[in-house]
Amino acid sequence: MTNYVSINHSKVASASLKTSLALAAALACLSVAAQIPSLATSSENTFGISASNYKYDEPGYMTLKATKLGLDLSSTYAPGAKWPHNASDAWFYKAQLSYASGKADYTSPISGNLNNTPHWYYEARALMGKDIDMGSYVLSPFAGLGYRHLFNNLTYDRVSNYTTLPVGFTHKISLADQSQLHTTFEYMHLLSGEQRVKLGNQTYNLDQRSGYGIRLDMTRRYSTWSMGPTLTYWHLGQSEVGYPTPLYEPKNNTLELGLKGAYRF
Repeated sequence: MTNYVSINHSKVASASLKTSLALAAALACLSVAAQIPSLATSSENTFGISASNYKYDEPGYMTLKATKLGLDLSSTYAPGAKWPHNASDAWFYKAQLSYASGKADYTSPISGNLNNTPHWYYEARALMGKDIDMGSYVLSPFAGLGYRHLFNNLTYDRVSNYTTLPVGFTHKISLADQSQLHTTFEYMHLLSGEQRVKLGNQTYNLDQRSGYGIRLDMTRRYSTWSMGPTLTYWHLGQSEVGYPTPLYEPKNNTLELGLKGAYRF
């Protein structure tokens, strides 16, 4: 007597189909995950160029306006989960250097007008921060130390030196076209400042003890390049009075609006 094993071919086909669909869905998810860039800060170098409108104002005394072109260099090191760091170690470290230059027009109700005066500045910063995964976005708070040096010639040489404490955060989200939007808000506290003014053979060193800056950037990032608007605002209080001739730097405000593009490598 022969025994037969009954096989339900429809059930086998159904199970095979479900398994195939599950595998296809898993592969699709892996493919999409591979295509979506990570929001985590990565090690990279960046070269950028910028154009901006610059306005410096000493209310009641004078105004400086300039169109500036700039260069930006930055380097980021993010060890992440690489050995010997833990998987939860999301710290990053940045070094930034920027330079901007342009001819400034001087306007004063006291001493008249002067056009096309030399005007430039550079800024060096060292920052450290950490990525915090918030689910649908990443928040990256940071802090560091900055130094800003500004030169302007108004028939006399005027030099500003600021040491600052920058504190801020970057909000990062992924967009539908696989790009990212990074929005950075930063507060820069003035730790120390000096205004150096040379009038004839006399040089005045004026201490600047109060002030702050605010910076806002919005950057659209693609695979190797990025672009976006920038806003920088400074407010500085009156400096100490210098002698032998009483001289001081009045309280002043600076507003700079620009557009920056960068290439990452």
